[in-house]
Order: sequence, then C-alpha cells, then structure tokens
Amino acid sequence: MNSNWNKLLTSKIPVLFLGLYSLGILKSEAQVCGTGNNIFGITSSGSIYPINSTTGSVGGLINTTAYSSPAPSQSNAIGYNPVNGMFYYFKINPAPLTTQQFVSYNPVSKTYTVLAASPTSASVHAGCVSFDGTGYYCLDVNGVLYYYNIGTNKWVTINSNLVDQYNASVTSIIKSQTSGDMAIDGLGNLWILPSSSSNYSLYKISAPLPKVATASMKATRIIAPTTPTPARSSFQGMAFDAFGNLYMITVSAVLYRLSNTSTLTKIATLSNTNVTADLTSCSFPFGILPLTWSSFSVGLNENKNQVTLNWNIDNAKNVKGFYVEKSNNNSSWTTIDYITYDITQTSYASIDANLLPGNNYYRILAENFDMEEDYSAIKMVSIESTIKISVWPNPVKNSVTIQNNGTDYSTHAQLFDLFGKEIKNVLLQQGNNSIDMSNLQTGAYILHIQTSGGAVYNEKIFKQ
Repeated sequence: MNSNWNKLLTSKIPVLFLGLYSLGILKSEAQVCGTGNNIFGITSSGSIYPINSTTGSVGGLINTTAYSSPAPSQSNAIGYNPVNGMFYYFKINPAPLTTQQFVSYNPVSKTYTVLAASPTSASVHAGCVSFDGTGYYCLDVNGVLYYYNIGTNKWVTINSNLVDQYNASVTSIIKSQTSGDMAIDGLGNLWILPSSSSNYSLYKISAPLPKVATASMKATRIIAPTTPTPARSSFQGMAFDAFGNLYMITVSAVLYRLSNTSTLTKIATLSNTNVTADLTSCSFPFGILPLTWSSFSVGLNENKNQVTLNWNIDNAKNVKGFYVEKSNNNSSWTTIDYITYDITQTSYASIDANLLPGNNYYRILAENFDMEEDYSAIKMVSIESTIKISVWPNPVKNSVTIQNNGTDYSTHAQLFDLFGKEIKNVLLQQGNNSIDMSNLQTGAYILHIQTSGGAVYNEKIFKQ
C-alpha cells in the first residue's frame, strides 16, 4: 500500500468536513461518544442506552428505530466500532433458539443490517470490535473464540483450546463461569472476563490477535478464577474508559469500576435496571489497570504561547517516571519532557512552549521499573493556523475549487484514490485554486492538504 495513504488511514488527524453528509456523521458521533461517559449497555430485548460511568444514570434510547420481525431474543455481545461508528451484536442469540441473528446498527442512518450468521449454536455472551474497526470477536459459553470480518461479512472459528501462562485451561474456566464479557484495548490486546455468581477472573490475550484458525492460544491470567464476585452476582458486561479503568455490570444492575487488579469500587445501581445484558464503549485505551489516571488536562495560557499539562495519579506501583509526549497528527509522537516519579506526590505538571499551528496533541507515558508502559488519555489544544481553507463543490462533476485565504504559500493539496494512489499534487496559491476531476471515474477520493507548519486537513470528495 502507498506509504502516504497508509499514514492517512492510520492517523487520527483533524478532518475538514464541508459536506452536509459528513457534518451529519460528526454530529451523530458527537451525540453517541462525546457525552463524557462513553459507556453503553444493551438490554436482552436489543435496546442500547448510554450509561454515565460516574453516577450510573442511564440516558435516552440510542436505537430508536423499531426492529423488524423476528423480535429480539436474549440480545448480547455488543461491540462498538470506532472507525465506522456502528454497533455490532447478536439481536437474536444463537441459543436457546435455533435461529440466530447477528446485526449492526448505524446511529447516523438509524438503520439495522442483518449480517452473516455465526458458526456457533451455543449461547454467546462476550463480544467486541477490534480497535482498528476491521473485525468483531466473540466467545460462546463453550469457550470457543470466533472472528467476524466486517469487510467480507464472513466468520472464522479461531480456537477452542485457550491456556494461561501456567498451562491451565482458560477454556474450562469460561465453560464453568458461563457469564462475562470481553473488550479490546488500544494496543490490540483482548481482555476476557469470565464470571459466575460466585467467582470471576480476568485474562489478557496479547496482540496481534489471530484472524484464522489457531490450534492453541496463550492468555495471561490477570485475576485468578477463584476471586469472589461482589454480593454473589455474576458480571455480564465490561467496558474500558479512556483512562484504562474497567467497568463491569452485574446481573443485578450494579456498576463497578476495576481500577487495578485489587481495587473494585461500586459506582451505583443503574437507574434503568434492564440494561444488564452487556457493555461496550468508545474507548480503546493504551494502558489498562496498572495505575489510575484520576485526571489529565491541558490548557493554553492567556498569551496563547504556552500549554500547561496537569495530571493526577492513584494506585501507582513500581512507577519509574513520566514521559510527556506530543504530536501534530495524533500518530507520530515526540518526547518533550520527562518527570521522575515521587512516591510522596500524586499531582504532576509540565509546560510546552513550542506550539505548532493547528492541533497539538498530548499524552503522558508512565514507565515502571519492569519497562512496562501505561498511557494516559490523549488531549488536544488547537492553535490558530496561518492557513484558512474552503473546498467546494462536493460532490463534484468537473473540478473542485480550493480557496486559500491564509498566508502560508508552501501549502500543498494532494488528491488520492481509495487505493492510495496519488492522482494530483498542487501547490496552492493565495485565493482560488482548481483541481480538474472531469476525467476521473465516479466514486470517492481523498483530498489531503498540509501546511509547512504541520497543520493537516482531509476531506472525502465524491466525483459524480
């Protein structure tokens, strides 16, 4: 694949959307994920709700569109796709009914799509979407792991022989603890939470995760399977927040937060006690459980020439120090500061005086003495750039106009097809610039604009 195109696909860079369709997507995603709690629950009848992870209050119904026949039954194993913004889940569980139905729900178009049926005929209670949005993993109650390829609409049976670092059978634990869930973090690791009414456990399968049949797989035991469940109520769902805390919901609708392997905190009993079948979230954090990022904020000073970063931590163990990292595209990171950990201190700060035009992204990397790493959430500060861009029309029949009202005269505009091939490369002059698309095939293209100062803009252009 073209290296420039690969960077476009893998970077979470700011995107300039001018079309009404794109604006609609941004508005919908903001409504779904931008509420500050980014955790979702599903009922056994297929209703999806946002859950406030701080208070346990349940918001308004997300999938307001009525289901077509047949009606949902024992809905479960929900996962959120961070790339296309859709939910994937079993509307009708493979068991106890003989007819299953695996679906996706699009919050933008408010539509359901019936997808290919899974290979299992056993009940499925654990499911999640991969962090890159390409696939969905699930476990049935027999401990068999399956993979669904979102692009090809096809299933693969991955494994039925999962063991931990002590060569103990994790598959047997899943069979005996027939409730629970799983989730994938930002590094691509798969976390599995088996549970029964008396015990629960936690395992991690390290990335890269297989997408084809595998004879045997290894998992790392994080929490022993003999750990008692609170109030003898089994866990049915799990989801991460942006700080790597693990939220778990019981069959009795009590929400808990697991901040590290030994600290389980009761948040609340949900205000809607039906939302207990399963959990998912918009968050794919890099660091899970070792320490608690109780807060992380960035702020621009009055003169707009410095950014101050402040963070607080709890439950820190074996921490060596903190790397302050910065990026102008949310992809390539540079260390700009290092602060040594102080056992008597929970609050830390750093200052960045070398600001870039456009978006400045920040994250904190905590390193321990075992060389393990734990990332904070990512925060962004926007600095007004010397480039001011407008693009029209979209869709386009003949040529697309790019208006450059800025003072940066080293700005390039590149047009890519969806295979990553560069079609055009234009140095933008001040005022209106035109890219001829009359001879191009009908379809979608990517307009990529980058300033000399590092500000980046992308827009999907539709050729009629």
